[in-house]
Amino acid sequence: MDRRRRRSGWKRAVQSAALLGAVALTVAACSDTASAPQQESKAGAGNAGAHEPTELTVFVDMPWFWVDAFEGPIPEELTRRTGVKLKVIKSKDDNELPALLSSGHVPDLIYSERLWDRLASPEVSYAWDELIPKYAPELEVSEQEKQLNRASDGHYYTIRNYFQTAADMQSPYAVAGPGATAMAVRADLMEQLGNPRLESLQDLENVLLQVKKAYPDMTPLLLDEVFQWSIYFKGRFGLDGDVYEHEGQMLSQLRNPRMLAYYQFLNRLYREGLLKPENFTYSYDQYLKERNSGNAFAFIRNVYEASAANDAYKAAGQNGARAKLVTAPLSDSFQRVNGTIGWAGIYITKQSKHPDAAIRLMRYLRSEEGQRLTVWGIEGEHWNLSPKGYPVFTEPFLQEKNDNYDRWVQKYGVAAWSFGAHGNIENLATYDEGQPDLMQVLRMEKEHTVYKPLRSFVSPPPSTEEANIAGKVEDLIASEQTNIILAESEAACEAQYKLMVDNAEQLGLRKLEAWMTGMNDKMAQNSR
Repeated sequence: MDRRRRRSGWKRAVQSAALLGAVALTVAACSDTASAPQQESKAGAGNAGAHEPTELTVFVDMPWFWVDAFEGPIPEELTRRTGVKLKVIKSKDDNELPALLSSGHVPDLIYSERLWDRLASPEVSYAWDELIPKYAPELEVSEQEKQLNRASDGHYYTIRNYFQTAADMQSPYAVAGPGATAMAVRADLMEQLGNPRLESLQDLENVLLQVKKAYPDMTPLLLDEVFQWSIYFKGRFGLDGDVYEHEGQMLSQLRNPRMLAYYQFLNRLYREGLLKPENFTYSYDQYLKERNSGNAFAFIRNVYEASAANDAYKAAGQNGARAKLVTAPLSDSFQRVNGTIGWAGIYITKQSKHPDAAIRLMRYLRSEEGQRLTVWGIEGEHWNLSPKGYPVFTEPFLQEKNDNYDRWVQKYGVAAWSFGAHGNIENLATYDEGQPDLMQVLRMEKEHTVYKPLRSFVSPPPSTEEANIAGKVEDLIASEQTNIILAESEAACEAQYKLMVDNAEQLGLRKLEAWMTGMNDKMAQNSR
């Protein structure tokens, strides 16, 4: 699952008048479903029988979503097992869901990672805790999930998927997810340099300086366009997330004294000629062009970056070029903070004529069988369980996944309908003993991750003063950090950083921090 596309809720744009036409079409489609003759619900594993499937319309609030239709062997198998098929409406942009909610006409289901405050409402959605005892008493929801997804009225209107706890990671076969950031380097050039040590950030800097000297026309370090590089380096400085916990206070990461060290490190790489200034304006295509040209020695994105680069080298006839993942943490301070309560949720709307079928579908999707079907594929056809308990994928299923993930999802329908998947089921899909470097990086991420789900509650809800402040501070950091990294001296770097913090103060940073601290105290008290 590509969770890099998530963005902060407070940056969402308001409803656009230009969207009205698209919304009208969406509403018309929803109305068609709502007016269809009601069928007897047969949702639920093992009771689909020979009846016509119940059709539920789902609005997918993700313009990037891989597929537009419920097609492929896995959706077909899902319908066979549950008696439910989905009619898909994929959003065109971030404005469409707010417009849909404002119109008052919504489909049976809404799948979204945002607008929780509007969707988790009795005016819009059924409460799961009222549907479950009536239609799906076997649907199990842990007390922690109930607590983390509970709305202010005491009900929970969804359970977000991909939730994961520290206890889930105790299995020796549990690994980090495929979205983990990673650095790859040219293995062939490392060998030409005598395989210098690469076990710390100082080692990295030294290697890049060697590369600059030996190969002056190369780009020593290439950064991706979606700031995976920032996540990578912040983790190495013990920085992760937007919050800095200090003496009981929930502060902005700008208060963390390690933040300046992080900027000073990147600034030094720039002043040493190891980073190109134009890199900070690269698009995805420009990043790929530089990576695939073989002109970049090191590059940062995710754990599939080395294999993707090797495919590009091979396609371009660069038979000597070879990339490999950096498998060392590079810092004793390396840390990740998992501060989420899951990702996206299914909301069963009050306009659905089939809430019984919808909650039974969720019962199946949250079952072990349903999770494995939607995330791994069909057992015996796409995967078999190893004696140790992880999936071993069959060929060419695995090869197609490694060749082109999006095309793989579109062909088989795998991963797209994982509305009830748990994080450990998703992560086990990345387990592949045939790729030892990949496994080592994923295990390293696992070992350095701490779990703090209450962090998710210190993001202020949209349309509040605190959310407005948070959005302005986020925009400030995005616009100023390049000036800090590209400063002409260390003193100038420090001055630019202090100026950014001062400007954040002017925007109301202390008011935001007071709100975050109060909310954290409240949630911590409620969780006892």
